[in-house]
Amino acid sequence: MANTTDTSQAQQQPILPIREYVDILWRRRWGVILAFVLTGCIGAAYTLHQPKIYEAVTAVIINPEPPTINPVDSSGAEQWFLRDTYYDTQLKVMQSRNVAQRVIDDLGLATDIEFLGLQDIQDPELLNKKLTTADPVARLLGMLKVEAVNGTRLVNIRVKNKNPELAAALANAIAAAYSEQNSEHRLITLNNTFEFLDKQYKDNETKLEEARNALNAFKENHKILYSNPIEQQKITNQRLDSLNDKRVEVETKRKHAGYVLSGLKSIPVKIENVRAHSVIVEDPSLDAALAVCTALERDEQKLLVTYLEKSPQVISIREQIETCKASVLAKMKNNILGLEAQYQALVKLNGELDQEIQNLQQEALELDQLRLLYEQFESQKQEQERLFEQSQKKLNEVSLNRLLEVNNIRILDTAIAPTVPVSPNLLINAAITFLAALIAGLLVGFLLELLDISVRTQSDVEEKARLPFLGAVPKFPKNRQFAGRKAYRFVIENPRSPISECIRTLRTTLTYLLKSETSRVLLVTSAQPLEGKTMTSINLAVTSALAGQKVILIEADLRRPRIKDVFKATPEKGLSAVISGEKKADETILETGIDGLKLLPCGDIPPNPTKLFQSKLFEDLLTELRSKYDLIIIDSPPVTVVTDALIIAQHVHGVIVVARANKTPLPLLVRTRELLDGVNAPILGCVLNDMTSNSHGYYGGYYYYHKSYD
Repeated sequence: MANTTDTSQAQQQPILPIREYVDILWRRRWGVILAFVLTGCIGAAYTLHQPKIYEAVTAVIINPEPPTINPVDSSGAEQWFLRDTYYDTQLKVMQSRNVAQRVIDDLGLATDIEFLGLQDIQDPELLNKKLTTADPVARLLGMLKVEAVNGTRLVNIRVKNKNPELAAALANAIAAAYSEQNSEHRLITLNNTFEFLDKQYKDNETKLEEARNALNAFKENHKILYSNPIEQQKITNQRLDSLNDKRVEVETKRKHAGYVLSGLKSIPVKIENVRAHSVIVEDPSLDAALAVCTALERDEQKLLVTYLEKSPQVISIREQIETCKASVLAKMKNNILGLEAQYQALVKLNGELDQEIQNLQQEALELDQLRLLYEQFESQKQEQERLFEQSQKKLNEVSLNRLLEVNNIRILDTAIAPTVPVSPNLLINAAITFLAALIAGLLVGFLLELLDISVRTQSDVEEKARLPFLGAVPKFPKNRQFAGRKAYRFVIENPRSPISECIRTLRTTLTYLLKSETSRVLLVTSAQPLEGKTMTSINLAVTSALAGQKVILIEADLRRPRIKDVFKATPEKGLSAVISGEKKADETILETGIDGLKLLPCGDIPPNPTKLFQSKLFEDLLTELRSKYDLIIIDSPPVTVVTDALIIAQHVHGVIVVARANKTPLPLLVRTRELLDGVNAPILGCVLNDMTSNSHGYYGGYYYYHKSYD
């Protein structure tokens, strides 16, 4: 049995969790539908009561800078204007109170009751009060929306209003007011710039004249002969270079003369040193004079061969020789004296050159310092000339720009009165309403499911109520033929229906549970009234009788009996008379018209039914009936209402608790189990009554069987 139950539970688990959600929504469909319809009605009513709002659009082009004549520093201005902050600022200007106030003044909207939304006020005093406290600027800004078109210099000015003509007029007025304000601001800026540049121009002109006068005074004070000290310094440097070259030349000559003079002084002035003297002084005339003397000496030797030493010829030649040698020695002395004079002259010239070079160097140093001062004055003059020319150029440009009426704001497209409202958007509102209604329906459905504490599924019975699950009985069809008291006939006339199959399955399960041959007494009860226990008892008895068993159905509900009405029985006496000792059982048992099924009706309703069930006669009655019938089914009152069922449960072999799906509160079912456990009642399990065909497939197999083979 345990394996069968596990398999049944496994089969009953949905393949996808979404199936559980669908089942929940189906069970709560009326709440879902009601929430959906109510939310849809609210959304539709809201949409229908919304006023029609029209939107007018004016397109404006914002150029980075206004056109100018020969703009100054256009690259820098272009970089500044192209920054995103410039366009962001312009968007804020369009939405400023200053522009809005200009539009209000131009169109006279401060007292326009239609614009202010005061047309519905009939009281003049209240209307004047509202006009006094109204803020038309804030109202206009509330209608205004400014947006930049990505990737362009276009800006769309959007105005919403109930009046399409007024919306268009406001959009165009805002664009015009913004353009006029921008033009006025530019003109004011140009005038201020002109005044500033004019003052700057005059200041620069004065400073330039001062710089020129200072430079001229500097040149006069320092006696600058040339155009500037730089030229004069170049000439001085050239002279200094020339003197340095000459000084080097003189120094070289002096050193050479001193070297030669020193060599000559180291050689004695003698005839035998003439050759060396001639080489040092590089004087070929000495060699020639010495050659003459040598020739005379050769002539003397020739004469001595012929003449005597004291002969006139020899004496004469010797005199010539002496004269020649004296001349050579004199020449040698003259050379030394001349070289000494030359050396002294070179020494003197060298000193003079040194002094002149020092003087020129001092002059060059003074000129270098003078050049630095001159460059400062010249630099100041040039800077003032540059500033003067620049201010003059800018002043001319601004003067020309003042004459031009230009504006970097251009209205591209003026707004026209729209014909189609932008609000309410029926399509969007319908979509939002549908979505809201759907969400509301789903939320209500799941909320009802969360708030519902009734028993709904097999898991509720087994896991929460901790009762064995015997099976489910579907809801009987709403057919007048089988409604109310005729419901038991449905099982007889539709033996292959899902309901009949479920009843037979329940009977089979009970047969398996009641294995003992002496276990023949079943008690059918419920937690509260109207759970379907009476119809379950009747159908179970009918099904067992149709299966060939001898069955007796006892109507033990002595407070609100219903079985006798189902079978249209009108007994004089019944169960109450038997257990009170007035009648025998055989005298009160009735035929039902179904083979194998007998009925013991309740009979007269006693004042104290509980006391009768506690009597020995009730126990004796059950013992007598067990010997005559295969199955005894007792229909008793609800457990939580009276204690009759708890007393009867002590004399039966099995107790069946009937619960109505989606109606029986789970706490009541738990309380029923606790009460039955308190009297040690043999609880067989719970039957879920009125199950729908989509309740997790509890009888889907029977339905399939019915459709396939009926």
